[in-house]
Amino acid sequence: MNELPSISIVVPNFNGGETIEKTLLSLIEQQYPKLEILVVDGGSTDNSVDVIRRYENHIAWWVSEKDRGQSHAINKGFAKATGQIVNWLCSDDVLTPGALSAVAKAFVEEPQTDVVAGACEFIYPEEPKRNRIDRPTADRIALMPCANPLPQPGCFYSRALLDRSPVLDEDLHYAMDFELWNYFHRRGAKWKFIPDILCTMYFSGENKTSTGREKITQEFEAIYKKYVHERIPLTFWHRHLRYPMERVRRRNRSFLFACLYFPYQCAIIALLSPFYGFQRVRWMNWAEFG
Repeated sequence: MNELPSISIVVPNFNGGETIEKTLLSLIEQQYPKLEILVVDGGSTDNSVDVIRRYENHIAWWVSEKDRGQSHAINKGFAKATGQIVNWLCSDDVLTPGALSAVAKAFVEEPQTDVVAGACEFIYPEEPKRNRIDRPTADRIALMPCANPLPQPGCFYSRALLDRSPVLDEDLHYAMDFELWNYFHRRGAKWKFIPDILCTMYFSGENKTSTGREKITQEFEAIYKKYVHERIPLTFWHRHLRYPMERVRRRNRSFLFACLYFPYQCAIIALLSPFYGFQRVRWMNWAEFG
C-alpha cells in the first residue's frame, strides 16, 4: 500500500463548550498517524478555551480571538493547514470511528481523485423519526447548484483545490460549503464516493443550520445565480411558486393539506420542466431550511 496521505482538519468554534470535546475526541480517537488538528475559536465566552487547552497536546495549532464569522474562521485554519487532504468539522459534529482511514484508503487507491465523499448520519434528538443516513452520488453532484448533494463533514478534498483567496466566500455564513462544492465542480474536480458512514451531524434546534431558515435559502439562491446564468433563474419560480407552499407544508402535516399540496407541486414541476429540466426542477427543494 502506498504511503498514507497527511490530513488536516479545521475545527471552527464559538461558544461550543458543551459539544467541542466530543468533536475533538472523535478526531483524536481516529488514531490516524498523519492527522493535523487546527482549532479556530472565535473568542468564546463559555468554557470552550478550557476544553481546547485540555487537548492541546493533540492539536497542531489553535487560536482564540474575535473573527468575522465561521467562514473567516475556517479560512484562517486552511491558511495554517499543511495536510495533503483537508476538511473542516464544526464543533457540534463528529467523525465516526475509522473515518479517516477509509478516506485515506480511497485517495491511495485512486491517486487521481480530488474529492472523496462518504455517507453521513443525520440525528434529530427531538424528532427521532427524521433520523436518516445520507449517501451522496455522482447523479446528485450533476444536479448542482439546484440541490446540495453533500453533507459537509463527509467531504474530504485535496489541498491543491484550495487555490483561490479566500477559499471560502466570507459573505456566506450558512452555505459556504455548498458554494465550495460548486467551485470544485466547475473546476472539473474528480469525485469518488465511498459507502462508509464518515460522520454524524446533530440537529438540536439550536445549531446554526437549524436556526438559519430563510437566510440559508437566500444564500442557496445567490449561489445558484453565481453559477447558472439564465434570463429568468429557476430560483425565481421556486421562490414565488413553490417555496410558499413548502414553508406552509413544513408546519402543516395534515392529510387535507397534503391533498392540496402534492397536486400543486406536481403541476409546478410539470410546468417548469420543459424549460429547466425535470430533475433540476424536482430537486430544487429547500423546504427544510425555510
